[in-house]
Amino acid sequence: MASHSHAGHMPSSGKALVISAWLTGVYFVIELAVGLWTGSIAVLSDAFHTLSAVGGVLVAIIAQRIARRPADSARSFGWYRAEIIGALVNGGFLLGMALLVIWMGAMRLGNPIHLATGPMLWVAFGGLVTEVISLGLMWQSSKDDLNARGALWHIIQTFVGSLLIIVTALVIEFTGFLAIDPILGMAFGVVLLWASVGVIKEAVHILMEGTPEGTDLEAVTTDLRGQDGVLDVHHVHAWTLTSGKHAFSAHIRHGEPAEAADLLNRAYRRLTEQHGFHMVTLQLETECLDERHARDLDIVQIAAAKAAVALPFNLRRDAFGDNFCP
Repeated sequence: MASHSHAGHMPSSGKALVISAWLTGVYFVIELAVGLWTGSIAVLSDAFHTLSAVGGVLVAIIAQRIARRPADSARSFGWYRAEIIGALVNGGFLLGMALLVIWMGAMRLGNPIHLATGPMLWVAFGGLVTEVISLGLMWQSSKDDLNARGALWHIIQTFVGSLLIIVTALVIEFTGFLAIDPILGMAFGVVLLWASVGVIKEAVHILMEGTPEGTDLEAVTTDLRGQDGVLDVHHVHAWTLTSGKHAFSAHIRHGEPAEAADLLNRAYRRLTEQHGFHMVTLQLETECLDERHARDLDIVQIAAAKAAVALPFNLRRDAFGDNFCP
């Protein structure tokens, strides 16, 4: 099994998070002051978005730093999952902000007020500058990092919020349609709701040891069965430690004990090089073991049992050959 250290210099995503936190924090103070002065729901809601973005980025930074700690006897898999927990917290934070924005917009919709559009435009253009810089820094790293992606969505919400403020100010200035402020705020709240559910869903899937997205366990199992000397592959499991780092384990039954070392090496290299697993654990067996206590966790045996259930017992081995362990 390959060894991978958690410790080291701060990754590029970490530097991007720190810079984004500072930029967003300074902008929040300015935006909140303008929002309180003008009374704009769009500005105030975006200020809350900005505050949530600061909190979200800080959560991501803390989670990333914790995840770099090495494994120990109490946490044999290390602290990788701290990043996923951070993403889950950020998703919950986004969900709360989405509901708050929708509620604020609904309350204001019944009683829209006239807004000072000049300050709104200035604060929005200032926000766009800081948000474009932050998005540029974080965009690449967020593609393969759920923790950074959760923080990125906080920045995206402030970016879109700034655009909405500009649209709101222009519509009010040229048409006098005051309801545009709460309407656009509520519409953006729905977008945030959708984004938050996506982040939460993915984080929960990882924490529940779900199969990594894009991993076809059936194809991986078939690939292993196709290796010379393999009679059966069962107790197949694949899960995510943290974004971009997937683990795999399986039991492999073979017929030639003398070739065990070669088989193990070939299977390991196949799984790490062809299928991209970060950590691999394989148990080699030469006979069917009594694993009835864990049969409910063996998806291969469960599938085989469903296929064989209609056959008489004396015909099952004929149907499945050496791959069947009663």
